[in-house]
Amino acid sequence: MAPSQTNRQAIVDAALTILAEKGLDAVSFRNIAHAVGVKAPSLYWHVSDKRELLGHMTERLFRETVLAALPPARSWQDWLRNLGIAIYRSQQQVRDVQRIVVEGRMDRAVLREFSTKLCDQLIARGFPSERAFDAQRSAMTLATGWTMIPTDPNYPDDTPEPSFLRSLDALVAGWERVVAQEAASGSS
Repeated sequence: MAPSQTNRQAIVDAALTILAEKGLDAVSFRNIAHAVGVKAPSLYWHVSDKRELLGHMTERLFRETVLAALPPARSWQDWLRNLGIAIYRSQQQVRDVQRIVVEGRMDRAVLREFSTKLCDQLIARGFPSERAFDAQRSAMTLATGWTMIPTDPNYPDDTPEPSFLRSLDALVAGWERVVAQEAASGSS
């Protein structure tokens, strides 16, 4: 084991590498410590427990595989659809993502930062600010929900991504109706 400088970034790097290679059950403080070249107790200076570690892993994955993967979009409809697709596809690529999402605890300041960034993107494209949080959260929840649901063997035509995309299109169409109705009534 080669010595390395231990910090939260190195810990998360090691945890993500272990996750990709061996799965979430292998993401232990002992295995991470071995990977970064320290003793396991020293990791607690940087990460208080596994739930926090999973939160940092989720944050990194979201920054690198969702936010960085969002293609440009002119309309809020395209942007919201792209958000859902980026989350869905990112989560399809991450081993044991279901458990990470359920078991992790992301820092509240990071959650606030992500929500603000996502809402700002919608608002910049003409989406009503008072509904932006609900809209971005609905696309994220839909994508994560589809990631959590396994393919149903009772339905041989159960192709997850096409089914997800139809659901995402319905969600965007629903938000179009809500925005139009509220604009017509002058309410929020």
